[in-house]
Amino acid sequence: MCLLASCTDFLDIKPYGKTIPKTTEEFSALVNNIVGGIDGGEAGTGVAEALMFGSSDVLSLEEVSDNLEGNLTEYPLGGYLKFYFGDVLSSNWYEHLYEVISRCNMVFDEYKDGRDTREGKDLLGTCHALRGVAYYQLLRLYCVPPLADDEKLGVPLVTKFDMEAKPLRSSVDETVALAESDFKEALKCDIQDEMYRFNNDVVNGYLARLYFWAGRFGEAKTIADELLEKHPLLSGDAYEKMITAHTGLVGNMLIRCDRLESDGYETSNQYLQARPLSASFVKLFAEKDRDIRYRLFFNYRRRNTKAYISSLRSAELALISMESACHLGDNDEALKKLNQLRACRISDCKPYTMATLPAVDKTALVKTDCYGQPLTPLMQTILNERRKELYLEGDRFFELKRNGRPEFWVTNKGLKYTNFQFMYTFPIPPNDIMLNPGLKQNPGYTEMIY
Repeated sequence: MCLLASCTDFLDIKPYGKTIPKTTEEFSALVNNIVGGIDGGEAGTGVAEALMFGSSDVLSLEEVSDNLEGNLTEYPLGGYLKFYFGDVLSSNWYEHLYEVISRCNMVFDEYKDGRDTREGKDLLGTCHALRGVAYYQLLRLYCVPPLADDEKLGVPLVTKFDMEAKPLRSSVDETVALAESDFKEALKCDIQDEMYRFNNDVVNGYLARLYFWAGRFGEAKTIADELLEKHPLLSGDAYEKMITAHTGLVGNMLIRCDRLESDGYETSNQYLQARPLSASFVKLFAEKDRDIRYRLFFNYRRRNTKAYISSLRSAELALISMESACHLGDNDEALKKLNQLRACRISDCKPYTMATLPAVDKTALVKTDCYGQPLTPLMQTILNERRKELYLEGDRFFELKRNGRPEFWVTNKGLKYTNFQFMYTFPIPPNDIMLNPGLKQNPGYTEMIY
């Protein structure tokens, strides 16, 4: 299959006549190579980390966004940092994610004996969860935002283990529907074995993320609120312990990538010190020392002090709930959820009322919501709270993409580089276009050499 041109030898089983796994244990070992790799450390793999973005991917996305001041990068350490979107457009996430999909499809097609056992249901459920996450990531990276006015091209949908297939691109809605179906199938399997990582709470968390990205806010809010009942927000010492831990599944994290110790963490963090946080980001912490994040995230020189994290945790669910409520027209509910989160982060926090919300900052980079409507004071405050809370967690790039895809520029060694709107949607890899000329490239990349 053309989309899997860069896959490992495992995916070449049929062409080379190698033995296809048959037992639950053999298939489980193949899937555990992915879920075990999510943990990182020595077991980490690019294929596994593409599903959740490993630490290096989180840093890459943060480095090219607007939370860090690219124009003030210091050298020589700053030379290791990426500084604009063009530096990440050639990432191999596309190939890695389709490798996950192919591996899952192999289990669906070739695994026969044991499907109805508890072990078999755990295995099949995990494959549905992994494939759902893969399509969710492909949707965010290689498709325009679902609520945008652009042509809504999805990605090729592959549901069979067929090395010769050459599927064309689906629509965004069809891509969302397949990911949704996979998550629901995973929930039906009710995964019990902890080694698979994707229990029902994790799968529901990803389903909430999918609905939120797709603009299905009622469904996103319902799931987010149910999970928040089971995994409430943390504050004080418990929050500090979670947010400063660069390893381990801590606090109310439902799942985490790179939870094992890595030799590269300290080095990467050292490089990050060469770029200060942007002044526009720092000024969002209006309460300063009363906000625990102000103390934990950076120092007086605007140098980062936060551990970079790739996880799914309760604060994100709270942010999904409050913004969804706002989009649904329930401003009272949105304001209540906003005040609850702020009370967990800011000491002596006075609750906002609709009358006391900060005025809209006309100089802010993000000027519209995901519908293209001008920001209201409530919506901008919610988006700002998300920007603060999920700093250095791989979220900001997608928030910029989801809310207007604003263009901005940075300078590097005397040259100016512009992050154009089309660059928020990554190009389909040229090799895949060459092997399958029917694949339509994303706008803006028509001058690539194939």
